[in-house]
Amino acid sequence: MGIGGSGGGAEAAEYYLNQGNEVMVLSPSDESRNEQTRRNLEERGAIFITRQEAESEAGNADIVVKMPGIPVPYIIKRKARRIINDIAALLEDPRTERMKRIIILGSKGKTSTASALSAALSELGIKAASTEGVGYSAFHILSEIENDNMVYDAVIIEMSQWQVRDTAEALSFHWPRIDIIGITDTIALPTSPSDFSAEGGLIIGPWTRRLIIPRFLREKLLFSGIITKAKVRSYPSPINPFKHKAGSELAWECIRSIGFRRKDINKAILSYKGIPNRLELVAVDNGVSFINDSASVLPISVQFSMRGMKGTPVHLILGGTDKSHTDIEELTGPINDAVSVTLLAGSLTDKLLPMLHREGIRFSGPFIKMEDAVDAALESARARQRGRDTSEIILLSPGAYADENFANEFERGRAFRNYIRKLLAPAAVYQNK
Repeated sequence: MGIGGSGGGAEAAEYYLNQGNEVMVLSPSDESRNEQTRRNLEERGAIFITRQEAESEAGNADIVVKMPGIPVPYIIKRKARRIINDIAALLEDPRTERMKRIIILGSKGKTSTASALSAALSELGIKAASTEGVGYSAFHILSEIENDNMVYDAVIIEMSQWQVRDTAEALSFHWPRIDIIGITDTIALPTSPSDFSAEGGLIIGPWTRRLIIPRFLREKLLFSGIITKAKVRSYPSPINPFKHKAGSELAWECIRSIGFRRKDINKAILSYKGIPNRLELVAVDNGVSFINDSASVLPISVQFSMRGMKGTPVHLILGGTDKSHTDIEELTGPINDAVSVTLLAGSLTDKLLPMLHREGIRFSGPFIKMEDAVDAALESARARQRGRDTSEIILLSPGAYADENFANEFERGRAFRNYIRKLLAPAAVYQNK
């Protein structure tokens, strides 16, 4: 049900097509936005159906896969043999039985915690798969763990409140073993073990081996009776050197609960370079810094990123898919502040072009391939350096979504990162290797 804003529906369809299944996809309400995705899936054998057809076919389906944010009509709920989501499919896969299953909850700070935790575990020799942010399908992990060359020791899943409810329903309110649940700040806790109205009552239970929770929630949690005292660890610990440091604080506590030595945890956390795709310094080569801000999907994010680079020439790569009915005037500030502009193709870029022509602003592109965009921006940076010892920044900060030419914003960031490492000389200084 649904393609999904971050490509999750497409990944679900591709996953089940790869298993040799017959796949039907409920058509998205805005078909033009997903036209290329639809064509690709149809070529693979997927059948697109209307809501009326979905209601008729629901009783014949072995499973109905629900995408985030897609409401399930009552008639489909009544007819379907089983409704699942991506996280339930991942947790139920027998290959995750041998992995550490770690879930991160809270109202904020989930992505920074999951990112720091994944990076630090990797530094400690524990290869961890991560769902890489709320809205990104767990089917990409399922596809990877079926590859014999991709072996993971742990899986890290960050979940919003509505994902907890969807997953609990898909699992019939009985979760498989969860090794660690870490809570970043706060969640709704039940008043008793039979209270399933609160987020905590839906996911915390006898299947939870270790719960790491902020100290101020401990008393209320234990009063609820949903977990035994022996399984609960409150934080920050007095010995935690990353107290009050977003992401790193809870990541440190999670790794400590696995059993690593403090000095090893400290070293691993200190090696963390920040969240990929968010002002991520990828490399520096001959005075040119390459910064990956692919998670910037709105103009306000581009404005924020550019403000932090005042005083250094910025060669801006922007453009992509318009899913938020963007006011392109909000991009005029960053465009005027940049010394060169390179465009990635997409529906937002199409809206931007008339304004650029009207204002007489020079630009390169639009380019479909990331390689072409990086080449154009680097050419501008090198031309500006000619004969001068200057520092330049190539900034990928699209201010738009990625759906038309990439699977999602994460894939767009990976394309940027991978091409730079392929392009530059071995002497370049690389970050986040």
